[in-house]
Amino acid sequence: MTNVSLRVGRIPYANLVPIFHALTTHFSLEDVRFVSGSPSGLNRMLRAGRLDISPSSSIEYAKHPDRYLLCPDISVSSRSKVMSVVLLSNEPLEYLPDGPIAVTRASDTSVALLEILLREYLGKRNRLVRTSFPPGEALRRHPAYLAIGDEALQASLSGTAKHVTDLGEWWRRETGTPFVFALWIVSVESLRRRREALRGFARTLLTAKRIARESLTRPEHLLIGPDWMPRDQRTAYWRNLSYDLKEEKEGLLRFYRLAKKIGRIPTVPALRFLDLA
Repeated sequence: MTNVSLRVGRIPYANLVPIFHALTTHFSLEDVRFVSGSPSGLNRMLRAGRLDISPSSSIEYAKHPDRYLLCPDISVSSRSKVMSVVLLSNEPLEYLPDGPIAVTRASDTSVALLEILLREYLGKRNRLVRTSFPPGEALRRHPAYLAIGDEALQASLSGTAKHVTDLGEWWRRETGTPFVFALWIVSVESLRRRREALRGFARTLLTAKRIARESLTRPEHLLIGPDWMPRDQRTAYWRNLSYDLKEEKEGLLRFYRLAKKIGRIPTVPALRFLDLA
């Protein structure tokens, strides 16, 4: 198995551009094969044993904690505004009707987050309906649409909806804690076969995180990222994000407790981490 490439999930959204840019420009990674997909798609691949490690939905770990370990000290989180997880709506949030709300097929964590925010803090029990329609069409059929990633950023830029509610900001307002959208999740089955390769990649990943953070303090960060994203928005977006997993753990465990309360996970899992020593 030593000659088999490590299969690493890759979310092709702007939120992880600084991390993957650091990985691919500062390290050779000859034994790594990146596999791109949406968060929900990478969840399925990780669960099916088609990936060894991946940035995946934080709720995926809670659904199957016996199958996974977490890479320590790294996540995709927001301490307040996130900008790329938004509820687009035709009416202000407090006036949302009780009918079905459309949600993207690309996300698992954000869908659970929206359900928690609606139920626990707005007293609403709207049915959430997965859709592949683009935002404009979804809003013609439904009173609101949950968008994530680049789709959310582009919809906000283009003024697709009359009202845009940032779910990271909403969560912070209600709980006072950061929100962890994604974790770097390691397959326990892969660990049995490729322990040293996974440890080595995880150490490289943490170095890439440091490089990415430092790059955001220099003008060079404006040279990366999608062309459709204005430079001032790139700066604001990446500085709103946190790639750490320290104080973010409090928000993660609060999310798990509320996800259990509404029946989305069976129990609040212990956070088990890959040993990098």
